[in-house]
Amino acid sequence: MKRILCILLIISLIPLGTLATQKEKTIELIDVLTKEELTKTPKGMHHYLLICMDSWGAKLNNLGFSDGMVLLSIDEGTGRVMITSLIRDMLVMHPDGTPGRLTYIAKEFGVPALVETINLHFGINIEKYILMDWSQVQSIVDACGGVRLYVTNAEASYLRRYAISSSSTVPKMANAGEYLFKGHAAVIYMRMRKVTASNGEKQDYGRTFRTRTVLSNIADSLADISYEDAEKLLNSVLDNILYTNLTAAEILEAFNIAYSLRGTKVEQCRLPFDNTARAYEYYGGAAQLIDFQKNRELFDKFLHASSYVVME
Repeated sequence: MKRILCILLIISLIPLGTLATQKEKTIELIDVLTKEELTKTPKGMHHYLLICMDSWGAKLNNLGFSDGMVLLSIDEGTGRVMITSLIRDMLVMHPDGTPGRLTYIAKEFGVPALVETINLHFGINIEKYILMDWSQVQSIVDACGGVRLYVTNAEASYLRRYAISSSSTVPKMANAGEYLFKGHAAVIYMRMRKVTASNGEKQDYGRTFRTRTVLSNIADSLADISYEDAEKLLNSVLDNILYTNLTAAEILEAFNIAYSLRGTKVEQCRLPFDNTARAYEYYGGAAQLIDFQKNRELFDKFLHASSYVVME
């Protein structure tokens, strides 16, 4: 309570003109496209936005912040499978024309608004999304048989101190090494921010790296799955999602495409790309200011490196 009062007092002492000036300056720094400028999706390419809410028991009628956002892109024509994670604290233009962090949009404006915001800032055409929370991610990882992950000494130390059971990894978590993570431990691993990731990235950058690693390693582990077992896994996934705008026919189509590409090495990407963002304080809070034009150029090259046919 004292902290909140102090924050309110500080805000009350800041001249309104100063806040307005920062807002106007920030708007000028955020480059947004119109719907007409979005890149057309090549024939055979499919985008699915995976959204995880910052909750163990999210409610569709009372959403919180979107803690994890990963774009799954499948290109039938070239046989590519790509996952792209998005930093949650990047500054974007909200649907009401006010700058704000990406993580707030689902809560304040709804999931379709989050999808459209990503499209307008990165120049793509995502239409389909799947919404879940951390408890559902946990169940899905368990349905996959867990996930094998390598951890550093620092990560192992953090996980040992956290409230994970001794049986949540095989073998029991000790020092650096490879472990089979069950669902709950995998979620805690993905959520770590205070410990530097094994690739050297910190904070939310490290968190997105860990998320991509979990998804990629699970995909690798399912390379030889039978069609019957894959169907059972699909049913487990569908039982553990909060909401999706995919129709039954679209789910079946996506399943068959994914199964046909099983064993394909998953390519990884992150938005923003390296050296295209900087720390930026906005209204007293830490955020990331992105060079969206540069990111659109780099992301287009990544997604469409081998795609040539455009859908009319």
